[in-house]
Amino acid sequence: MFKIRELTMFDMNGMEFTYKFNEGINYFKGKNSSGKTEFYLFIDFMFGSSEEIIAKPWYRDSLSKATMIFEYNGNNFSMTRTRNSNQNYLHYIEEKNEETIDLREYRNKLNSIFAQDKKVLQDIRNFTNEELTYRAFTMFNFLGEKGQGKIQDFLDKCSDIKYSVKLNPILNFIFNNNLEQIHILQNKIEDLLQEIKELENEFQKYNFVVDQVNKNLQKLGGNIWFTGKNSNVIVDYISSIVDMHDSKRTQKKRNISDLEVMYSNLSEQIKVYENNKADAKQFERDNENRRKLLTKLHALIDENEDFYYLVEPMQNLLNNVDNTILFSSYLINDNTVKELKSQREKIKTEIRRNDSRFKVYNLEDKSKAIALIKEYLSIEIVSNDNKIKKKTSEIKKLREELKALQNSDDNRRIDEMSSFTTKLYYSAKDISSVVSDDIQQKGFEIRYLKKGNILQPMILSGDSKSSNFEESVNFYIGSMARHTLIQLCGYLAFLKILLENNEYPIIPILVIDHISKPFDAKNSSAIGQILSEAYKTIGKENLQIFIFDDEDSEVLDINQEYSKDLVTEYKTGFNPFFFPPTANNPIK
Repeated sequence: MFKIRELTMFDMNGMEFTYKFNEGINYFKGKNSSGKTEFYLFIDFMFGSSEEIIAKPWYRDSLSKATMIFEYNGNNFSMTRTRNSNQNYLHYIEEKNEETIDLREYRNKLNSIFAQDKKVLQDIRNFTNEELTYRAFTMFNFLGEKGQGKIQDFLDKCSDIKYSVKLNPILNFIFNNNLEQIHILQNKIEDLLQEIKELENEFQKYNFVVDQVNKNLQKLGGNIWFTGKNSNVIVDYISSIVDMHDSKRTQKKRNISDLEVMYSNLSEQIKVYENNKADAKQFERDNENRRKLLTKLHALIDENEDFYYLVEPMQNLLNNVDNTILFSSYLINDNTVKELKSQREKIKTEIRRNDSRFKVYNLEDKSKAIALIKEYLSIEIVSNDNKIKKKTSEIKKLREELKALQNSDDNRRIDEMSSFTTKLYYSAKDISSVVSDDIQQKGFEIRYLKKGNILQPMILSGDSKSSNFEESVNFYIGSMARHTLIQLCGYLAFLKILLENNEYPIIPILVIDHISKPFDAKNSSAIGQILSEAYKTIGKENLQIFIFDDEDSEVLDINQEYSKDLVTEYKTGFNPFFFPPTANNPIK
């Protein structure tokens, strides 16, 4: 059970005014500039929005704080927000807690109230890879005047980028029945990532030892290289030096200058080959365009042979260019370039190895190098490169499988959303001409499309008398009143799904601002009928609705449990301590 019991507002001198609410529909009537939209936004403010009310004329010099009392699952809570966004209070009503909390902690406490099952929050986090709290789910709670009439991306708050970026992950989570399999795959990926991390640590150790051994081998001046797998060769080489059996070094056939020249020559050859290859491809593209032009010219000649003199030069040019491309393709061989690059890499390695030949190391340096080489060779190392690549490949496959599961829709739940939305809309057929006209269309239904978050009216195509095959097609209706009714049905259908599963950090409220605007007198009663039909399934004790409008509730056929005029002889609007500016008392 959920119920906001009351909202008490305090002025700068400690005076207070209390609004008391009931379960079900709470209806507030007010003329223009009476604060209907401000009241609508203030409810969101009390539930943790970051709006700075102190900057608004409605509150700037009149409101010091506000306290809301609400009941949820048998517990009663008191929450207070002040003019300072970081001075707030939230506690059980029976507690006398005077400790202030900042906005972050205020939201955390509300999140723990509306997401009592911590496993659900963990599932959402694992599924979406985001921290999605009750604040993200407030997109299902508020239908403002400016956002009414939308049936594509129909949630009002999603016009704000901070909510729109969170919509798709939330919809994927709501309409997915693979949570268990997804959780298993995520655990497998986590385990593999941990294994790769351990293997990478070992591989870094392997690379470090190999680099250190080779660095010290260079000091000895030998033409030998440690690969990580030839320890015995390195040990024998060091022994030969220690035992003074090192034979006279074989004279290098190439000095470092020769190697650098060879490296430059190979680089130039590779560059020439690659440029020729690029030129040949461009020739081929140009020639293809000429060939298309020639085809069109031939078509002209078929109609008038007098134009043949225009085509012959083009044909000759194409033949010459074709021969040029053929010869270039013969000259340019990918294997040749590949072999040249391989040779260049070998020479680069040889240059690096020979660097040490031109540095002078004394006997002490060489003795230290031998000692270090022996010490590093005593360390057990293994190259895990292949294992890392294999596990990385496994993770890639698992992530592809995970993505497919995350994007696979629970069609049963989507059909349930569509069915309830359509049912609510149909409920107004006897009192609304716009609904009555729509349902006369054969097979009329409102289908929910998760991609784009769309409420799409559909009808059956074809002649019902003669056609054996009919299909559902989009039915386009331009009426603002129709769209607003469909949108309201969509909000209620979402809340039904979110509340009955008890899996989501959702506040059980729906707040609506000025919904009567697009309706005429004959069709506005459809609003009350749809709300009554929704309550038959959801239950008034499970969903509290707040409506702010300038019409009498009877005009909308709303059976409210609580009703109040925002303007009375004692106050000018929503904020009882606010007085509109006058010529003698302008707002500063």
